[in-house]
Amino acid sequence: MAEIEDQDSVIGRIVNSELVLQHFGYWPSFHDAGIGKVTFEVHPSFGAAVTLVIEACETTDEVTEQGYYKQVKHCDIELQFLGIQEMVLGFDHKPTIFGLDFEERGKLIECGLASSADTRLIVAENVSVLRLTPTVPPVDEPKKIEQVNPDEPMDSRNIFISSQHRLNDVKWSDLIYVGLDHAQANEYKAEKVAEYAHALFDEEDVYVVIGRHDSYLSALDEALERISTLLKTTDVLLCNTAFTKAMKFNQIGVMCYGQKPKQSSATDQ
Repeated sequence: MAEIEDQDSVIGRIVNSELVLQHFGYWPSFHDAGIGKVTFEVHPSFGAAVTLVIEACETTDEVTEQGYYKQVKHCDIELQFLGIQEMVLGFDHKPTIFGLDFEERGKLIECGLASSADTRLIVAENVSVLRLTPTVPPVDEPKKIEQVNPDEPMDSRNIFISSQHRLNDVKWSDLIYVGLDHAQANEYKAEKVAEYAHALFDEEDVYVVIGRHDSYLSALDEALERISTLLKTTDVLLCNTAFTKAMKFNQIGVMCYGQKPKQSSATDQ
């Protein structure tokens, strides 16, 4: 488990950061956390202040009977920014955090907040964890629980979450230019992409990962046929069902591929 002294120096500057470290055992990325409340106020000593109530938890690799990844360590974290020097915030109906990054800007602390309401920024003199309150996750009513065959494909949400959590240690290739299908001309190198894909993937089916609501399982060849069309509006990721191999496609017309390092066994030593 990570201790306070092992954390990045900017985390050490967050007052009461040990409350978060002790609860999770590390400083989390806050991916998929929600923002439950935002309070703006004028502090008598530090001037402008904002407090975020972040609804956080830890997502494990364990799958429940309902086909969802098990979440533990649920809590509400009250994070206060004092002496705000710069702030750009915007919220949708229920902001979901994609990542919460802290950096030192001289004597100030900069917080970059990527969320479903776009990327936002807070620069403040002081950041504090006011309190961390363990919470009980909501429980679905029994009549709403649908029994899911564990052998069936995951739904869109879990495919997307899995791709975020389980591809972190993939070793990626350099960027490869594959072109785009423009209105003026189709420069997309479909045969080149297919050659890389068939050399990488052993399976006939792959996950097509786009977003939380539109990721799905597809035959590899069918997915390859759709890549050039999808790239007109979004980045695309293909990965195998074990989340050990993947290809990433960017709207600028480049791709890369990679896989997780193979674990060596005792007989290989």
